[in-house]
Amino acid sequence: MEKLFNPESIVILGLSKKSSNVPRIILENLIRWGFMGRIFGVNPTSPDIHVDGVRMYQKIEDLPIVPDLCVSLIPAKFIPDAVESCGKFGIHWMAIPSGGFNETGEEGKKLADLTMGNAKKYGVRFVGPNGLTVANTSNGLCLPFVPLYKPLKGGFSIITQSGGLGLMLWNLMNNGNVGLAKFASIGNKLDLTEIDFLEYFGADPETNVIGVYLESITNGKKFIEIASKINKPIIVLKANTTSAGNMAAMSHTASISNNDDIIDSAFERSGIIRISSFSDFISMAKAFKLPPMNGNRIMVMSPAGGFSVILADLCEKAGFEFADPGESFYKELEKYSNAGVINFSNPLDMGDIYDPEMYAQVFFSVLHNEYVDGAIYLTQWPTMPRGEDVFTKMFNTDLSKDAIGALHSSGKPMGVCLYGSAGTMMKIKQNIAFPLFDSPEEIVNSLKAQKNYYKRRLQNAFVSNRPAEYDQLQATQWITSHNDDIGEESLALIEKAGVKTAKSIVAQTLQDAIKSANQISYPVVMKVVSPDALHKSEAGGVIVGIENDQEAEKAFHQIKNNLISFKPDAVFKGVRVMEMAAEGHDMFIGGKVDKSFGPVVYFGYGGIYIEVFKDIRNVLCPSNTEEITEKLKRLKCFSILKGTRGKAAGDMDAYVHAIECVSHLLSDNKEIKELDINPIRILAKGSGVMALDARMKINRT
Repeated sequence: MEKLFNPESIVILGLSKKSSNVPRIILENLIRWGFMGRIFGVNPTSPDIHVDGVRMYQKIEDLPIVPDLCVSLIPAKFIPDAVESCGKFGIHWMAIPSGGFNETGEEGKKLADLTMGNAKKYGVRFVGPNGLTVANTSNGLCLPFVPLYKPLKGGFSIITQSGGLGLMLWNLMNNGNVGLAKFASIGNKLDLTEIDFLEYFGADPETNVIGVYLESITNGKKFIEIASKINKPIIVLKANTTSAGNMAAMSHTASISNNDDIIDSAFERSGIIRISSFSDFISMAKAFKLPPMNGNRIMVMSPAGGFSVILADLCEKAGFEFADPGESFYKELEKYSNAGVINFSNPLDMGDIYDPEMYAQVFFSVLHNEYVDGAIYLTQWPTMPRGEDVFTKMFNTDLSKDAIGALHSSGKPMGVCLYGSAGTMMKIKQNIAFPLFDSPEEIVNSLKAQKNYYKRRLQNAFVSNRPAEYDQLQATQWITSHNDDIGEESLALIEKAGVKTAKSIVAQTLQDAIKSANQISYPVVMKVVSPDALHKSEAGGVIVGIENDQEAEKAFHQIKNNLISFKPDAVFKGVRVMEMAAEGHDMFIGGKVDKSFGPVVYFGYGGIYIEVFKDIRNVLCPSNTEEITEKLKRLKCFSILKGTRGKAAGDMDAYVHAIECVSHLLSDNKEIKELDINPIRILAKGSGVMALDARMKINRT
């Protein structure tokens, strides 16, 4: 995409001298930003010879050269022909800001299809439509159609599905002293998507941090595959997570929402940092301007005791460990103390140190201490009467050089939060390159994300190997003979995937049921077999603890009668006589296919109250032991599984292994659209698990 971001020549379609001409704003932006490439204008209805000195032509074919890039801000109905003209003339890159395509309904969708058809026919690639397209601060490229000053140049690049929000982010970046490298407003992303720009920015030497705003993710699997390979922080704000947001996005960029929990899992696996507000983009960008925090031990400092308490609470909630710099460190501090009334500790109340030069010494000592991995300093620059008193010097002294020097020397981060009046803060931020945070919450959350990012980079790449017990050949053979909705018979496939199931026999008659019970050995469980009772408990179709032939006979008749009462025209195909599992914890394992991310496995607290407790986690398929174990620990019921109030600990390793097996089953067999193993009983530690019931949906077409 070098031609898109670094063109040597550009043609602007629809350009004219009219004051109302919007393409002219694009030309003015290019001139204002200092773009040095050749620029041409094309407008078949304009008599202008030039616009702002730029030569005008009637048709693309009249141009003296083949430009690298065409910007086409003309009515949507003319775009398909413009794409065809560009393609025939040899222009292979276009920016299409125009709206009126698939975001507007059926007619717009037809125009979108025509545009894509012509683009593919002639090998034209384009960004848009319905977006502000692209900008590049290094060469003065600015194609948005609103008047813009060139922002501060830096290493932060943006991919946004909303042009307006993208420009709002520019303002926030200026306020936060965060510089822009490149900008891509992808709109309806008919051709080039977030994946294309993510891959490009990942390799771009001028981009250090990538910020992404999305309302939908076109190809989730490919997105996280690319993200996993990029060795740069990727910060994503995913909107359109509610039904109301979905309705708004459909009219905005023709987006279809993704499952939010699945997105969380996908981002976590690929190392993407997910944020919840636009201001978080700036917080994260600031944090990544600091040296990496390669540990969890933090030092909290402030000249105000209240600030120290606030930071202490936030740091503990964020999971930081308070560093212990050692007794000698605190002894040294006592030399700088004015009244000797403060007992130095971490958090460090520096209110008794009046000399600002001593603050510089503290910063140096903290960051060079071997027991400290990073620091936070929270202070203020109050508006005070001019004077030479100690408090004016204490609060209104610029310590930025000392802080920056300590950072560069130690290679450790120190996040600084500075409060003051808006005018004072703006002047301070404009005069220093050091990132200043706006609140204690901002500094703690962003430093935590930075720390976690660098920690994850040290881990091995994600690998998932098929379990030894898994038999894909037998699984394939079983699937080829089944289709549509399948009930408890699904247990046979579950077993071939490596998950232990309860022994069972289907009996159509009472005599067969009693014979089967003896063959399995009492006690047994009896369950109804009927296409009209997939949820057996609701139909009274499950009886447990059957101890002998008499109880088996009674249970058989009761199950049949319960089915008829539940649904008079129900088809009774007999009962399934099943081995009775030992006591344990009833959990579930489920799966479905997400349109964007592919097959996903869910797991958590099971039984008949699964919808009530909703204690659920998920992983993308296939998964591995480490990822599943980490998610299992986040379940509310995890403390119960470890053993509590006299109930033995469950065999969680076996449960994790079963989830892993199912993740490979779904990954390897795309015909399985839905799967539900509920309950799967976790037996006592060392005894494994046992799948007791299952159903699935198979679509072999």
